[in-house]
Amino acid sequence: MAKTQSFAILAAVPEMHLISAVETIAKLEDESSDEEIIKVAFGSMAFEVFRKADELRGGKAVEVLIYASHSDGDQPLHSEVSWQGLYIGHVNSRNGRYPGKAKFRPPATATDKPTWAIFWELQELKQLKTPIAIASLKALGKKSNYTSRFIPEEPSIIEYH
Repeated sequence: MAKTQSFAILAAVPEMHLISAVETIAKLEDESSDEEIIKVAFGSMAFEVFRKADELRGGKAVEVLIYASHSDGDQPLHSEVSWQGLYIGHVNSRNGRYPGKAKFRPPATATDKPTWAIFWELQELKQLKTPIAIASLKALGKKSNYTSRFIPEEPSIIEYH
């Protein structure tokens, strides 16, 4: 799938879900057939952001920069993006739960309460070798970058870096 370079998505995902998602992807790669898409799904209430992303992306994948929230380790004073992946779309939840196959949900998310509006699907999730300062990023259409101590809580559409 081609990737758009007109914008990206900045999102926060709990670190334990990211680690679990990498394990999920590895398991899917071992077990899947050639036709099956390898992806993971994360829940969100920010359906407007993902609907807007789907309008703008024109069927292309979108780079997602991920802030690992709820980390067990020390967080740097200046917030950083330490993971990335490719957004391939979203699906509406069914009674707050993921309507697709359970194997696409990281096991660490099993304790999440079923309250999500949508689930956004991601491929090629990986931890960055060199983190990206959130202060080097800015929201789409804004004139200034995020502050150095800005901590993303909700997903947002940002300028492609």
